[in-house]
Amino acid sequence: MVAGLGMRESDVSLPGSDARGFRLGVQVIHYTGLAERRPHVERVLEETGLNGCPVRWVAEWDKEAVLEGGRYERGEWGKPGEIAAGSVSLILKHVSAWQAVVADPEGWHLILEDDVLVPEPSRLMADLEAVTRELPEGGWDLLFVGLGCGLHVPWWRRLLRPGKRVFWRGWRRGHLWGGGGCSRCTEAYLIHPAFAERLLESRHAKPPFRRAIDWLLNEAGEAMQARAYWVEPALVTQGAFESWMANDEWRMTNDE
Repeated sequence: MVAGLGMRESDVSLPGSDARGFRLGVQVIHYTGLAERRPHVERVLEETGLNGCPVRWVAEWDKEAVLEGGRYERGEWGKPGEIAAGSVSLILKHVSAWQAVVADPEGWHLILEDDVLVPEPSRLMADLEAVTRELPEGGWDLLFVGLGCGLHVPWWRRLLRPGKRVFWRGWRRGHLWGGGGCSRCTEAYLIHPAFAERLLESRHAKPPFRRAIDWLLNEAGEAMQARAYWVEPALVTQGAFESWMANDEWRMTNDE
């Protein structure tokens, strides 16, 4: 548990495990100030069958909560000129999701942000189960199943592993891969409970924060040598709402 960032009450439904034995839980990172996003994600959950898994809506730590009491202006969450309140909010929501993951160490855990799109919804559950079978047992930390900011596994890596969909990314920065490290953005990824626990114990899950969540994961991944994998082709994309990359807060914390 992160001091001062304990789990708050969230909207949870627990209809039971998947009948095939693939016990998947879903954490939906949701900003309640954008009311149109919840119905969108509920449709995605229904179309993909994810609504048959335990679903937790991470609705705490909205931007308004970050701004309460002047803590943001005082720089307690991070320097206001360096990281936006909305980016702090998103980090805290992911931290809350990691806390819930640690509380269920035997399950698989998919974290989704509330602007996801699924190109082939009827295949998602089967595809998720299939790609997790490609992971080394006990030997992974993060599995990015989303496309992120258009980041792909290099073509030559795909040629070397025909018929495979899961590719080792690791933690190192590399020009051949794009991005800034292990992260492929954070709209859709699975996290191992043991790695979630390590993250929560690290400085990266504690304020003050300096970077947006995807860059924070890059820094944490490098420091902790995260065993990260990317799925190609990706199962999920981002951008259900036109404004997701157009706002000033996104540009402030992602202009690298």
